[in-house]
Amino acid sequence: MEEDYAQMEKNYVMRTWAAQRNVNVLPIKDAEGAYFTDINDKKYMDFSSQLIAANYGHKNQKVNQAIIDQLNIYSYMAPGLGSPTRAKLAKKLTEIAPGNYRKTFFSTGGAEANEGGVKAAKYYTDAFKIISRYTSYHGALGISISLTGDPRRYTKNEPGYPGVLHAVDPYCYRCPFKLTFPECNLLCAEAIRDQILMEGKDTVAALMLEPIVGSNGVIVPPPGYYERIREICDEFDVVWIDDEVMAGFGRFGKMFAIEHWDASPDIITMAKGLTGTYVPLGATLMSDKISDFFEDNIYVHGATYAGHPLACAAGLASIKLYEEEKLIENAQKLEPVFEKRLNEIKEDHKSVGDVRGKGCFWGVELIKDSKTHEPASTRDEKFAPGPTIPGRVQQECFKNGIFFVQMISTLLLAPPIIVSKEEVLKGLDVVDEALKISDKECK
Repeated sequence: MEEDYAQMEKNYVMRTWAAQRNVNVLPIKDAEGAYFTDINDKKYMDFSSQLIAANYGHKNQKVNQAIIDQLNIYSYMAPGLGSPTRAKLAKKLTEIAPGNYRKTFFSTGGAEANEGGVKAAKYYTDAFKIISRYTSYHGALGISISLTGDPRRYTKNEPGYPGVLHAVDPYCYRCPFKLTFPECNLLCAEAIRDQILMEGKDTVAALMLEPIVGSNGVIVPPPGYYERIREICDEFDVVWIDDEVMAGFGRFGKMFAIEHWDASPDIITMAKGLTGTYVPLGATLMSDKISDFFEDNIYVHGATYAGHPLACAAGLASIKLYEEEKLIENAQKLEPVFEKRLNEIKEDHKSVGDVRGKGCFWGVELIKDSKTHEPASTRDEKFAPGPTIPGRVQQECFKNGIFFVQMISTLLLAPPIIVSKEEVLKGLDVVDEALKISDKECK
């Protein structure tokens, strides 16, 4: 008799971000490319790369083989001992990064990578305040959950980590100043400068910013924003930490999303697409000036699994895949496909307030009043019982074989960057049909 894995998971696995009693889990038995199959043999298109992380899909044999090859050499080597695979990956990151970088601290995921970046910034500046933005997600650990701006920050975490502050977002659709670009003169960036001054310029160690906000709505800053951020950081000797955990490795049509602007951060953090999720790995890549500082100053940080050889092998193989199979270029080619079709969908559905994105990651923001643009769901409803309007649209798509995630009022569409134009259009057709649900709730 086949075991009931759904019940087993419900009984013994602590689910993320949920009260446990009413969670129902669908066991998945197989996955390949941009698709996965459940235990009932129903096939789904993975239209958000799981948690916007499986950038080149499932079961890639080249990456699998690289992991096996390393496993046959050794599975683990302590961080205090050298590993050729670890060294090669660290060197490779300096070659693909958009600027002058040298040292990498390896960890096991994005939140850890961000925590490592914050520590480096605080040591370098001898300051303690960190500014992130209100519409952001940086992880669920001690510092990273405090830096996170979305409602997950509220849940028994606050007052949170000392010195963490939040700034307004470059959210043009819902500009906090009720202005429009370019007449606004990037007031959202200038507000951060004012905040640094008001807090005491010598007390601010770093800005931690997602280059393009990911799970909180795919918010693309306007042209010139990060060039101004670079100037502000240089003016006050504040470290700019670029959180590329979700944004990096082709997701937005560049190896790193910050490449859409002419500005280089001081620290780049990454995970997810670095290994395509095949083995957990995070990385904190430091610029020359930060790296130079730690030549004679101790980086008081560490982890048992820092630079795990299997993860580093997956990272090297992943970067090789992005480069040799021109996956970044494929994401770029898919951008106009998404843009054209989503704007057609926006015209056809009164509940679609805005569509935005780049490359192979797009947000569809739903509203319930076409005149006031009132959002279909609010931050306060994040942990409310029962599905929200965007949640119901998501569920309808899942019933019809398209899996993606949503956050508050935005559908997050981010298939693996290996997909074809035809697959993108097929997925968007399902979304188009499901939006009839939100239209019924929209005035």
